[in-house]
Amino acid sequence: MLELRYEPKKGIWAEQEETFQKLRNNFFGDWDRKEKKLFLKIEEALYLINFQNAVCYGADSKQIGFNELAAHFSVKQPRFFIDYNSFRDWRDRGLIARRFEEGVRGTKKEKSKKKYPSRPAKPKKIKATAYWYPKSQFSVIDDENSGMKLFGEHWFGQLGIYKQERGTLLKLNFLETIFLARHSGLKLIDSETGKKITDTDVLRQVRKEREYTKQLYEVYEEWRLNGYIVKTGFKFGSHFRIYFPGASPLKSDKWIHSRHVLHIFPKQQKLLISEWARVVRVAHSVKKTFLLSIPKLKKDEFMDYPADFVAYRRKKEKNGWVRETPKDSPRYLLTAVGEDEHIGGIELASLLKKAESLGLELLLSISDRETSITYYLLKKIVIKNAQKSKNEYYEIEWMKP
Repeated sequence: MLELRYEPKKGIWAEQEETFQKLRNNFFGDWDRKEKKLFLKIEEALYLINFQNAVCYGADSKQIGFNELAAHFSVKQPRFFIDYNSFRDWRDRGLIARRFEEGVRGTKKEKSKKKYPSRPAKPKKIKATAYWYPKSQFSVIDDENSGMKLFGEHWFGQLGIYKQERGTLLKLNFLETIFLARHSGLKLIDSETGKKITDTDVLRQVRKEREYTKQLYEVYEEWRLNGYIVKTGFKFGSHFRIYFPGASPLKSDKWIHSRHVLHIFPKQQKLLISEWARVVRVAHSVKKTFLLSIPKLKKDEFMDYPADFVAYRRKKEKNGWVRETPKDSPRYLLTAVGEDEHIGGIELASLLKKAESLGLELLLSISDRETSITYYLLKKIVIKNAQKSKNEYYEIEWMKP
């Protein structure tokens, strides 16, 4: 039986040699040579009580149960049960997680960033006119030749009916309308007034009706100028679906499918964790990579959002796979969140910056209402040869440790 001790001013520790040797061998706690005690974090002690038949005694030698011990820490660590549940799951998998401490370093290098190809586009000038419908936020080109060229060669808009060879009108959403007017000289006429308008006029109108219009357009424009095809991601719960350079709706007798969806996370916005995770799951269920765009923050916008653990996984050696230990460099900066919590763009960007500066990858551990854990790994991506971006982009992958 493992025997632990607890005193409010000292903390939780093991002092019996049989107990602390067993715990040290399994990488629990921190050894204090001077006091000859192994001091434990609250999540470690609770895990040992819950699953390793450990018994904890107070200063009066009375046994302390799980909830009684936890209550001593719940005021100073109000989210401690979410943290504990994440720690518990990682340990249940035979892996090691340790409380994050300043100064820890990983081994992640700059080269570990994933690079996406680019084919910088130089939009050609076109001789076409579109009528803009302000309340519908669409424009229409009714010249069949112009419409066919824009759709077939550059995949702008929707020619006729979606996935049907019927109709000759080219419908452009507001992002495509602004882009073509700004970069290709598309002439615009307001359908309500009959007067000429500019891309700036369209952007101003849409911004009155739709939040984060500017951020949406900036991301759309950036990917388009790097040769990507950017279409709506509505069916997948995201802002965009992304096709790599060279994709066309007319190059094959089979409908081409996107492999990526992209969601924009403005720094002012906060999302419920369950809603955020749902979008990622939808993307993965249809075999698409989920990309997240976060606007770059100014230095004074970053916040010290708490990271919970550094986590180790497994490595391959001659005799097979073995678990990594604190003798190795950690792989992940692990942050525990609950299904019913919110996370904002600033918080997530701050965590990503912290992880990158420490040479770690960011791993989100999400506890649902049944205390089951789902892990999402965030990897930074860059577009090759692209100009300096106003945004940062990340792949988010469901991960099974």
